[in-house]
Amino acid sequence: MDSTTAIRVGLRHRRTSLTDKTRLKDSASRRKTFAAALQQFEEQMSAAKVVSAATRPINLYYGLVQAGLAMTAAHAPGTWTFNKHGLKILDMEPSIPNVSVRPDGEGAFQAVSDATGSERTSDAISLGALWNSIPELTEVPLEGAANTPAVDFIADRYPSVQDNLDRWSGNPAPSIEYLRASVCVNEEMPTPRDRKAWLAAFVPKYPGLQGAEIWGSEEEAFRKIRSRRFSIEFCWPAPKQAMEEAEIDAFFDARAPAYRFIADRSLRPSFEPTKAPPTPLMSWWLLLYSFSMLSRYQPRKWSEALDVDKSSSAAALEYALDIALEVIPHLVLEGLDQQPILLSKPMAF
Repeated sequence: MDSTTAIRVGLRHRRTSLTDKTRLKDSASRRKTFAAALQQFEEQMSAAKVVSAATRPINLYYGLVQAGLAMTAAHAPGTWTFNKHGLKILDMEPSIPNVSVRPDGEGAFQAVSDATGSERTSDAISLGALWNSIPELTEVPLEGAANTPAVDFIADRYPSVQDNLDRWSGNPAPSIEYLRASVCVNEEMPTPRDRKAWLAAFVPKYPGLQGAEIWGSEEEAFRKIRSRRFSIEFCWPAPKQAMEEAEIDAFFDARAPAYRFIADRSLRPSFEPTKAPPTPLMSWWLLLYSFSMLSRYQPRKWSEALDVDKSSSAAALEYALDIALEVIPHLVLEGLDQQPILLSKPMAF
């Protein structure tokens, strides 16, 4: 069974399997809303597959809202319904990367953020910044987007001063002094003279790097991978000298959680100082809300942006709306289960 089919089957199965495990158990109203909302989510996603990019954001966003209602019905204590978006576009006139969206009172965005454990945002966020914070979308840059992207984070699962100790012999866990990880950046590697200044600008943008230092000297920590891609090795003092594998994973999960695929970790930039960004689910929510507003209320502007013969943004926007058909059901399933569901990554040829 391929991953897309597995996600679809999983979503269908949750229509019954969550009933006895969540707040649905004691409320007929929640159960009926949960079932109706997930049915509408499925139908909106099916509709999104057959319409063009001109209309697809509307189906994707409203499908996501219905999935969000199912999540609050299943998991939110107290008031779990909503009748507002809880979001507002400040101005639709700027170029698409410079259009900004901000929270507005209490509504669906706030309720689903709370139900799924996502950090609430309080400031306006540009669509360019949102785009760059979503791991799938950094692969296809949106022209004009702010250059603070999510970056690959490769955790060292056995970071020990005794790396060659027998790990599989049943011996006690080796002593650990530091936890290490490599961060991979898709740009030209700074020159030795510029690295200190580059690090001073780079590190504060990523909450997951709080407390990190480079491993060794700058010459040792920076490594070129290929043209416009390099890595930096960071380290943190270990919270205790002997750590189990699960504890090491938890340490890295707090900084760069595994995302969608086994062993894939992304270090995501913050939108507000020292504050984690919204989860990928809620970042997609913000982006799709904004695209749906542009599609509905600025149809000419949206259509022109999608004109592949005239718009340099068209291919990227089409890609985002195509990949959303795959990503959104996966993130919805995680939101319903309230835990990551990590897939095996398909082989690339």
